[in-house]
Amino acid sequence: MTGFVDRQRAAHLMQRAGIAALVLSAPEAFHYATGAWIGPAGLFRRAGGGFVVIPARQDLPIGVVVADFNAAQLRTAAPEAVVRSHPIWIESAPVETVSHGLPLAGRIEAGLASLGRAPDFSRPATFDLSGSVRQLQSLLAEFGLARATLGVDLDFIPAADFAAIQALLPDCPMVDGSPVLDRLRAIKSQREIDLLQQGIFLSEAGLERLQVDAMAGMRQADLVALYRQGVADAAAGLSHAVATAEYVTLGPRAKGADAKATAGDPLKCDMVCTVGFYASDMSRNFTFGPPSADQAELHAIAERAFEDGLAALVPGNTLAHVHRVTTESLARQGLRSYRRGHFGHSVGQSVFSEQWPFIAADSDVEIEAGMVLAFEIPLYIDGLASFNLEDQFLITPDGPRPMNRLPRRLEGIG
Repeated sequence: MTGFVDRQRAAHLMQRAGIAALVLSAPEAFHYATGAWIGPAGLFRRAGGGFVVIPARQDLPIGVVVADFNAAQLRTAAPEAVVRSHPIWIESAPVETVSHGLPLAGRIEAGLASLGRAPDFSRPATFDLSGSVRQLQSLLAEFGLARATLGVDLDFIPAADFAAIQALLPDCPMVDGSPVLDRLRAIKSQREIDLLQQGIFLSEAGLERLQVDAMAGMRQADLVALYRQGVADAAAGLSHAVATAEYVTLGPRAKGADAKATAGDPLKCDMVCTVGFYASDMSRNFTFGPPSADQAELHAIAERAFEDGLAALVPGNTLAHVHRVTTESLARQGLRSYRRGHFGHSVGQSVFSEQWPFIAADSDVEIEAGMVLAFEIPLYIDGLASFNLEDQFLITPDGPRPMNRLPRRLEGIG
């Protein structure tokens, strides 16, 4: 498969949920299933820009409904998929490059005629949901799923679109397939792991650049620019697209982007680096010059809680157990009333670096080999420092394997 779907695991999860196929419309889910971009119709973030059908039966291929503008690219990117297309607003015409005495406009008209479109063909202002669903209906019929129970990504589909889809597919009962998709994406393929590891390599290169070149007197925006330059230098020549998001807190109380760093300021660098649509997540903490005694002790508390929680981050334990162990570690160190909603999360492909499952008090999710989890100890103490100690781990049968190499200690800069 060109995409990232483990069909065997998908079949097991769908069987357990009582659904015959996943029908997904979120742009991120489309890429996860196909390895290809959904195209410009997906930018509207509405159902119908494209659909992916993942049948529970492993002998059936993945089916795709995509905009006609992107159909050829999709067939090239995912040659094993069955592809149907629907018209969107973008007009495109083939043309003969050799004129044969015909003017350009005539050759363009001839190219349009070769498409075999009906005389009354017209394009919608954006895309037509009903036209997209008709192509989906055709795919389902071809796969023998015309009356099957479908799991759809209700955590994405707008309510109005869902009602329209139900009306257009009255013979297909629809249930929420989002939990199945979440569990499917929680276990990463090797290609996904490689992308997430690459993101950590790049983030650490950016932080090393920041650590070396940061100086008191720099604006917060200048510090972020150092990180970005370090990432860009390390990413030179990489074939995948790279993007960053920086959650930086400068000073004992958060300063604005134009504020300048002064001696004694703490600096939290919670950095997300996305490679090939997969977002890694890590955080390190610094002080401009030596830390105060309180800042050093605050970071030491985070380090001890990190080690205690990490010891519990092993296959067979639940994420709630990890949360409890970490909370108890903070309590033993005197922070008995400190309450944190989660101490980490899965990472991967989404609109945000934090995705299900979360290391939370109410999570009964069992830790499994193949998960990639960001484990974090955020201690935001207004007037002292906002510190977050965060590493990314691949869960192996023997326990968590760190993807990071930078030390977790509080570092001085500037």
